[in-house]
Amino acid sequence: MNRAADNAPLPPGRSWRHIRQEVTPLAMSRQGRRRRLAVWVKAGVLSTLVAGLGWGGYAVAHSWTTDRAALATAVHSEPVREVVRVTDGVLTNDWVLHTLALPMSASLMTLDLPALRDRLLAHSQVRVAVLTRNFPDTLVVTLQERTPVARVQAADGSGHAKQLLVAKDGVVYDGLNYDKQMLAGLPWLDGIRLVKSASGYEPVAGMTDVAALLSTAQLEAPHLYREWLIVSLARLAGRDEIVVKAQELPEIVFSRKRDFFKQLAQLDTVIDTTRRLESSPALLSVNLALEGQVPVRLQGTPDELAAAPVFSLQPSRRNPKRDL
Repeated sequence: MNRAADNAPLPPGRSWRHIRQEVTPLAMSRQGRRRRLAVWVKAGVLSTLVAGLGWGGYAVAHSWTTDRAALATAVHSEPVREVVRVTDGVLTNDWVLHTLALPMSASLMTLDLPALRDRLLAHSQVRVAVLTRNFPDTLVVTLQERTPVARVQAADGSGHAKQLLVAKDGVVYDGLNYDKQMLAGLPWLDGIRLVKSASGYEPVAGMTDVAALLSTAQLEAPHLYREWLIVSLARLAGRDEIVVKAQELPEIVFSRKRDFFKQLAQLDTVIDTTRRLESSPALLSVNLALEGQVPVRLQGTPDELAAAPVFSLQPSRRNPKRDL
């Protein structure tokens, strides 16, 4: 062995990095190639699916915003075959059909729901209207109606008197399909001025307070409410007073600044005390607007008025079911 040759220095510019180190790579197994192919196939299918969904969403959104009729044809929308009415009031399904006046060949997708809603709301008896498509061929109409709390008399175009209804929000409207006996039990409004508007009449101011008084009397003192004929708002704006005329009592003055329940209790006490006394003078006026006292005006001769009863503001306990 030639040790001198082995220890000879390498040529300038060469090192161990220039030595060829050829290694034959291990061959991939058949199972490995199958797994790699499956991964590639799954990635390709997923990419295609995502791209298809994105394009489909874009196409639907574009069709909806640019061509609603084309979308209706695409989903094979059929003509409207049924209109379902849902209401908390008295308007009938025939009234809804007549008001909407849908074309015979109209389909759900071609209906202009905001315009149809405006047709319903043009009648002031309707407070809220919601229209919903129920595929394939049903239109659902949900109504919230106003409830009348009083009546008012006005002149129509020919000068004849007609009855209008007033809701608790002050809206004045022609009532349809109400029970006649129920309407006959509503008091008339007085001391107001109806102002015409584009849709009928301007709302009556102060009706929120009047409706609160009427509903409290109807629920808590129905024996008093049944005798009320006229409710005047003439003194409401200036003196905060609501004046009621009953069958046997020409004037009852309420204050909207005091609790209506307490005022009704005082009124019931005064009326009950007067009726329990023999040959007592008739009541002409009861003023409940003052706190702590109830001025009463009586009818009779001086001798009869001298013997008038002294009213206590404490409700009678003789008939607890009637007392408030």
